Amino acid sequence: MTSDEADTDLFGYAAVQDILRAAVEGQARPADPLGDFWELPLPAFLALRVMGTPLIEPAPSGGSCCGGGSSGRGARSGLVRGLRGQSPFDGTQYPRLPWGGTPVADADIDRIERWIDEGCPGAVIDSLDLGEVDLAGASRIEVKGLAGPVFAPATDPAAWRYRSGELRQRMDIDAMGEPQLERLRYAFREIYNLNKWPGDKRSYNNLALIHQNHCQHGWERFLPWHRIYLYEFEQVLQDFCPDVTLPWWDFPAPRYCPEDPPSGERIPRALKCFLTDASLVFLASKGIPADGLRDMVGKLYTSLHDFLAAVSDAIGPDYITGAPRERFIDALLESNSLWYPLRYPGEFGPKQTINSRIHYHYPTAADLDEILALRTFRDFGGGSLYVDSFGFLDQNPHNTMHIWTGGFNPDFPKQPPEAMADRNRAVSVAGRKFHQRDDLYSQPPTGDMLSNLTASYDPVFWPIHVNIDRLWWHWQQEHPEGVPADLDSALTPWSYSVRDTLDMHRFGYEYVRGGCIIPVGLGNTVSRFVSAPVPVPETVGKGFRSAEVRLHRVPQLPRSCFIRVFLNVPDADASTPLTHEGYAGYAAVFGHGDCYGGPGHCDLPDDRGRKFDLRERSMNTPRNHRIDVTRAARRLLAAGAKTITISLVVIDASYEEDRELLRLDGVSLNFLD
Repeated sequence: MTSDEADTDLFGYAAVQDILRAAVEGQARPADPLGDFWELPLPAFLALRVMGTPLIEPAPSGGSCCGGGSSGRGARSGLVRGLRGQSPFDGTQYPRLPWGGTPVADADIDRIERWIDEGCPGAVIDSLDLGEVDLAGASRIEVKGLAGPVFAPATDPAAWRYRSGELRQRMDIDAMGEPQLERLRYAFREIYNLNKWPGDKRSYNNLALIHQNHCQHGWERFLPWHRIYLYEFEQVLQDFCPDVTLPWWDFPAPRYCPEDPPSGERIPRALKCFLTDASLVFLASKGIPADGLRDMVGKLYTSLHDFLAAVSDAIGPDYITGAPRERFIDALLESNSLWYPLRYPGEFGPKQTINSRIHYHYPTAADLDEILALRTFRDFGGGSLYVDSFGFLDQNPHNTMHIWTGGFNPDFPKQPPEAMADRNRAVSVAGRKFHQRDDLYSQPPTGDMLSNLTASYDPVFWPIHVNIDRLWWHWQQEHPEGVPADLDSALTPWSYSVRDTLDMHRFGYEYVRGGCIIPVGLGNTVSRFVSAPVPVPETVGKGFRSAEVRLHRVPQLPRSCFIRVFLNVPDADASTPLTHEGYAGYAAVFGHGDCYGGPGHCDLPDDRGRKFDLRERSMNTPRNHRIDVTRAARRLLAAGAKTITISLVVIDASYEEDRELLRLDGVSLNFLD
């Protein structure tokens, strides 16, 4: 394509695709995670990120009712920087784009940059119907599931561009999709890699040492201290992967059989070990007969003991000790950074259970209901110096889950009775090189979660404690007056006080069972919105407390309107009665009216802002609208629905359908916990 052709009025997404296709045509390209990203539908293309870097710089939030452009957006976009070979695509973090292709001509890069500055023409037209709706055609916004495909994060709430005070979502780990889990694994791998620099406070070892040296248990600072610890750890993960949040483990869920826990899953599937095809290549290079392991690829194993037993059955017992055992640990850690070899969930010795060996019992839903019914913080979360006591939440489920996941190593050599007399033999800290392989190859008598000094080195520590924080938040909603006695105490090693922790939302997250989000974009009005069917997994559909449809970053609209929400009524319009079983609710928008000031009167400050701009948020800042759709969602799911379609119908002041008014950046369906 020549620059003259590129500068015609017809330059759009198709022309961008042609430029990028030409750059890789005929090239022998290595496999890369982005793949042929220019073949994505435009909404997914615009939402694409490279490990947190937006491929296309987001449009300014809300625009202005007085008009205004987005000059400089193209130059800031990862695509343009990548094509020019600018940081981070200068070889320091990533190679120049397109990976494995030939450099794109400067004139073509200039035209792509101008295309972005012009608002990426075609971005919304390709995904939204601006006239009549073809419900069976490509005008529908595609939603591919709650988790979303790896490099089309349009339906993945974790990959949404959070800003303007929106809360990030911590999800049930059992409801997370593989793309979300892989991002979490990536972030963990990155902070593990920092262990080679002992002075880096972001390394996993240093973060885990905070718990070893400062943790608060057995009194009122237990819950506030761990809320901060989770937040600080999550912030480091987001330094490496902004799309990541810490998940929670719903341990009394039916899949864990709390009444007979040895027969349940024992631990979330996301935390189990498995082999991949790449694992076989690595193992074969170390002299292990990998072909005999092919049937094990993709299968999940709860502990190293279970895995090595399967290896012994597959290729013989010679490969489950010594150097081969260590190579298997290497391969499993590479496959899943959330797995941990010094963990023996539910293992308490031959024919023994947690009840008989430890005299604890696995937490049940009834246990949690009793705890959530407690009325004072002293009973629920622990007492201060004046009313010193352990909180019930701290004892069971918290202590129990440490013991359950740590377990007893079934392969630990049997000891003589006199050696067993030391009941503290499991606590071994001095001399250990945490998260270095010589430690992870060891054979301790118990798992690291069994000791307060070593627990945080096991990744299972985090989803257990996130669920404890979630349970505290649930209790806080019913008992807002229930607070610790000493609110001004500092939570070392940080400068937060106990008072700072009382409102969870200050830390920018909420708890959900699951959800999806559909980027729309502010470039065009939405004539009518109809999503594709959104699958609702059973773990989400049966466990949510409430459901919401959210309209994200709706700018000031010039006219008042009602935005009606229908579920599973894809042909809804102004004539669809509000008595329809799919009617879910509405949002009422108070119109802004015509702008009465001079040029720029309604402009919002640049998203990036000035470094010392202390002005308050503008009244014209786009806002989010929330519509409670709980009753409609429950009704549909109880009737057997497995998917939910979201439809929006805009009704103007004359009670007619208005197809030229609504603008918004995205629509989401959220199943809150």
